[in-house]
Parts: sequence; C-alpha cells; structure tokens
Amino acid sequence: MNIDGPINSTGEDASGIADDAVTPEHVIEVALGMFSQNGFNETRLEQIAKNSGMSKRMIHYHFGDKLGLYHRALAEAIHRLHPEAEEMELDSTVPVAGVRKVVDAIHRRYLAHPEAVQLFVQENLHPHADFSEIPPMNNDASITLHLDKLLMLGQDAGAFRPGIAAEDIFTLISALSCYPTTHSPGFDHSFGVDLSSEENREGLHSMVVDTVLAFLTSNIPHSGRDSYLTAQPLSDSTSSSAQGIYADED
Repeated sequence: MNIDGPINSTGEDASGIADDAVTPEHVIEVALGMFSQNGFNETRLEQIAKNSGMSKRMIHYHFGDKLGLYHRALAEAIHRLHPEAEEMELDSTVPVAGVRKVVDAIHRRYLAHPEAVQLFVQENLHPHADFSEIPPMNNDASITLHLDKLLMLGQDAGAFRPGIAAEDIFTLISALSCYPTTHSPGFDHSFGVDLSSEENREGLHSMVVDTVLAFLTSNIPHSGRDSYLTAQPLSDSTSSSAQGIYADED
C-alpha cells in the first residue's frame, strides 16, 4: 500500500488509513527499532512511514525531519534504560541492600530493552544527534544523590572503601549490562557461551551485582581521590538538594 499517497478530505491517505489513528508514540516505537537495527544512515523515512502506518507527510508534521525523529527515538531509548525511583527503593538507608537494589534495577532495564542499548551504543560510535538536546540518563538527581548517600553511609560504617562515587558505580553497571547486547554472538563464537540464554542471563545478573559489591568492599588502598572519575561540577540546585538530604540525617 502507498502510505505516502495523497490525503483525501477525510484525513485518510490513498490506502484508507487515517493518520490520526496512528500516534506519534507508535511512530517513535517503530523508529527506535529500525534505527537500532539499521543505523541512522540506512534507515529511510519512507520505510518508517510504511511500518508505522503514519504518512511521511504527517511524520514531518510531528517531528520535522528524520533527524528530529531520531532525536525523539534516542531520548526514548535513554528513558527506557533509566529505572523509575520506586524500582530502586530510594528510601533505603542500608548501604549494601540499597546499592544492591540500585544495581539490580538498572541491570534489569538494560536486559529488558536491548533495542535501547543498541541505539545508545550506535549513537556513541557513530554520532548523529546532539546529546545536549536530550535529557541525560541520570537526569533525576535524586537517584545519583541517593547512591552517593548510600556510599557515604557505607564508608562511614566501614563497610565500603573510600574513594568511590556514584559515577564509578554507574560506569561498572552500564559496561557490564551492555555486554549481552553488544557482544553476545561473538562471545558465543569465541567461548561457546550463549549470553542470551535464560540461565546465563541470570548468571550475568548475579555477576554484575557481585562485581559492584566486591568493588565497594575489596581491601584496596585508598587512591586519595573521591572518585575514579571526574564528574562535571554540580549545579547550584543539585548542590542544594545534596545538602538537603544529608541535613535530614543530622
């Protein structure tokens, strides 16, 4: 059928499909899958229109152009990899249990949305978007602040070693959690281990959690730094929020 055919007076294209029956959210869903599989350059707007059921004309109306739609798909991918606050039980004040819950929630998101991982990795390798126009994965400051709070509580109690910040933990989680999506076929070919099997998915899940906790509790001399990584300076509003959550403990 010709999705890009002329629009008649009822708002339908030549195939009889009404554009208003297809939501922009559905188009983003289709585009995310196609961009993640084929990349930006090889994905055609005509094919997105055909697969989604929305005419190319209306896609331009909602998203401007292919790059505009790509930005929306990438933003949706990042959103899918970001757990909701309730998934991480941000009210926890027990360091080990609290960190375990955060790691668990983030890793489950990565496993549940391989299409989002693939698109995010592709964009980092072959950039087309402007990340400054897309909310970051840690745009909810309360999550980062909560993890930093758990790390501080664990360090004060002697359970965690010093010199580790939330950004270090996010680096470990994302690196290990991306692996099943980015390396599964090659890993199976090289080592005969199918990372996509249910048994190995559960094993990798345990490995990610145990790796983070071992990293926090290992007997390694303090580097003298507050973090392995250097984060950008916190904004005034974020700094105020951080002071607020720690002030509650006084």
